[in-house]
Amino acid sequence: MQTTDTPAARDIVIVGGGPSGMAAALEAVRGGARPVVIERLDRVGGLARTIDHGGCRFDIGPHRFFTLNDEIRKLFVEVCGADLLNVPRLTRIFYKRKYFNYPLTPLNALFGMGVLTSFKILMSYMAARLRRLVSQPELRSFEDWVIDRFGRRLYETFFKTYTEKVWGIPCTRIGADWAGQRIKGLSLIAAVVNAVFHSKKKTIKTLVDEFYYPRLGAGQLYEKMEQLVVTGGGAVRKNSEVLRIKHDGFRATAVEYRDVQGATNSIGGDFFLSSAPLTELLTQLDPPPPAAVLEAARSLRYRNHVGVNLIIKGASPFPDNWIYVHSPDVRMARISDYLNFSKEMSNAPDIHALTVEYFCFEGDDIWGSSDQELVKRAVAELAIMGIAHGEVIDGFAVRSEKAYPVIEIGYEAKIEVIKSFLDRFENLLPIGRSGMFKYNNQDHAMATGLLAARTALGKGRFDPWLVNIDGVYHEGSAATA
Repeated sequence: MQTTDTPAARDIVIVGGGPSGMAAALEAVRGGARPVVIERLDRVGGLARTIDHGGCRFDIGPHRFFTLNDEIRKLFVEVCGADLLNVPRLTRIFYKRKYFNYPLTPLNALFGMGVLTSFKILMSYMAARLRRLVSQPELRSFEDWVIDRFGRRLYETFFKTYTEKVWGIPCTRIGADWAGQRIKGLSLIAAVVNAVFHSKKKTIKTLVDEFYYPRLGAGQLYEKMEQLVVTGGGAVRKNSEVLRIKHDGFRATAVEYRDVQGATNSIGGDFFLSSAPLTELLTQLDPPPPAAVLEAARSLRYRNHVGVNLIIKGASPFPDNWIYVHSPDVRMARISDYLNFSKEMSNAPDIHALTVEYFCFEGDDIWGSSDQELVKRAVAELAIMGIAHGEVIDGFAVRSEKAYPVIEIGYEAKIEVIKSFLDRFENLLPIGRSGMFKYNNQDHAMATGLLAARTALGKGRFDPWLVNIDGVYHEGSAATA
């Protein structure tokens, strides 16, 4: 069955209801358009959605909201309203059966690693600083960047194992620009100065000790956005899978999608935004892109995410919002207790909603494991860590395909081939983390949605690709052209 729905001029079709898609839809409604969001899942929020299960609420993984973009901050506060919480941040590193403060603090590291190891870390750092003064080494990989900034000893202790767990490839193959984006401005000296003098000027994102969080989970923000979009005349079509994006030359004309009843629908529009994985956007184009563009897309990889959600009854397993698990003797990479974000993430003070996170590629044993096997693994690894001794009441897994773009060395050239092709379209823009193959935070994703929506509304030519383009805080002010 084929139905056709052709909206009026300046209507905007948005593929994906994650942070970028919902921000774009809200901006479109406020600009007088009637956006239509086509979302594959049963709820909005994407990787920032919240799931209800057994009286508890789980995010896909822990989300904190902090931004230097004042416009995005005001939007977050406005939409959340009375449901906004200001949460103290406590995160630690678990390594060799010990806990270390994150960010590292001198005394904690000294007592945790011992005087001799701490001295070796300091000497390694001094050697890295001297090497930079003498030879100005080229920083091509994540390993190069972190060793230059922290020294080899600290890199091997606190960065290498965790990073390779997350990405599944050696740190020598991860691009240095990813480190520049994720550890902005932070060095060993900066961490020590912050710890000793307790600087009130929080300019380093990794050192932020408070964050915003919606009362009912990260996804509450996007559910509120959905309400505003629908009230404003837009539509959000969930459980709908995009099949094709039709175009005539370099002008997109319609999106074909399969709805929850299995019917195929076609919706036209004047502008199209896509937060679907960039590689999927290219394969959905009809007619298809040139062979060189498709080849560039095929060479890009995404990392899958598996969240094992546990409902545990008993005393609080840990006080942290989340813990980075650097120990190589367990496969988990991070663990969160959402009761430490908001007391309303559980229906009782002694019931804890925990998410144990794993990262994998399709075909890995983690990805192919059943929910029962994953729950058993997560519980066993928590026992190895010596935490979460309470009774496991329930458990289930949430699998997310193409969650994180893998920033391998050389990916920039492939993105440039793809971007050069997409830039020729009059009315089609990719947005968001997966849509632009950029490892961005919520605030960056939302900013790309706002910029793209303003272009779609005819307010000017705004470039979402410039959001968080390097290690400098482009998001330090309102979204601009």
